[in-house]
Amino acid sequence: MLGGRLTVGHQVLVLSIGVRIPAPEQSTEVRLFPLFLSSHRDYARYTSRALSYNGNNMNTLKIIQLNAWKGKLLEGAIEFLRRENPDIITLQEATAGRENFRDDDINVYEAIKDALSMRGFFSRTHSLIGDPNSFLGNAVLTRGRILKSSTIWLKEYADVVPEEQRDHPNSPRNAIDCLIEIRGMKFHALSAHLAWTKDPVDTPEKIRQAQILADHLRLLATEPYILGGDFNMPSGSGVVNMIETVGKNIVTDPRWGITRSTHPTIHKTASFKPEGLLVDFIFTSSHFTPRSVDAPYVNASDHLPIRAMLGYHP
Repeated sequence: MLGGRLTVGHQVLVLSIGVRIPAPEQSTEVRLFPLFLSSHRDYARYTSRALSYNGNNMNTLKIIQLNAWKGKLLEGAIEFLRRENPDIITLQEATAGRENFRDDDINVYEAIKDALSMRGFFSRTHSLIGDPNSFLGNAVLTRGRILKSSTIWLKEYADVVPEEQRDHPNSPRNAIDCLIEIRGMKFHALSAHLAWTKDPVDTPEKIRQAQILADHLRLLATEPYILGGDFNMPSGSGVVNMIETVGKNIVTDPRWGITRSTHPTIHKTASFKPEGLLVDFIFTSSHFTPRSVDAPYVNASDHLPIRAMLGYHP
């Protein structure tokens, strides 16, 4: 119901819907309109998992996987992440300078880290040629301590030409691995962003990158880990299947009913693939049990965040 209001107790929940407005080539304009949920059932569906988290539960972790879309909806992303108050964020497409999909040069990773008062590790995958202040990379943010961190190169770092001239399928790619300690739990948190092609089909380069990532997970052996990422490939693909040979894909469990992680109105595929694509996943070692997993419809990116509550058992 547009223009209405839903009150539950003393709480009023207000969301936005995103409408994609045609704009010039290489540009996406997003206008936001107020959306008030129309029933107690809708309110419960949106908030039940978020409100189930008790930060005092020593063995429970809240994880959010998010592609930041080069800061296009940074304010919405920060609002959502503040409300969720996660223990771990795995973040991709964190940019600065002329790599941003916005009118300012803000460092997207630093803005989120500072707004949420979190610690973090960021590794850039590329910078623009001649402009080291314009770059893109991946990050892990946490409320715990980062004991050590490393970058796994899926396709080596390079300085690149502007986006409209870029060979995207062969762009630099990486994953990062942070050893984290939080509330007595010690585990690896990884963030990954794998190769993209216009059509989501397996290619030798995509399989090669997935193999590097799977091999890294194998090297962790019995160490606990959580891997979040934008894999740019759907469930059932060779890329996702390769990671599933090592880690547990908690997003595809039919209990959660998650069928898409591309935003239904903002993502560039919305007009010709209305059912969406599920390309963002969280994988874990056997040390974690998912208690709830969902992909809330919020205007934080052109991808939906993946939100998970995990029980930890060393």
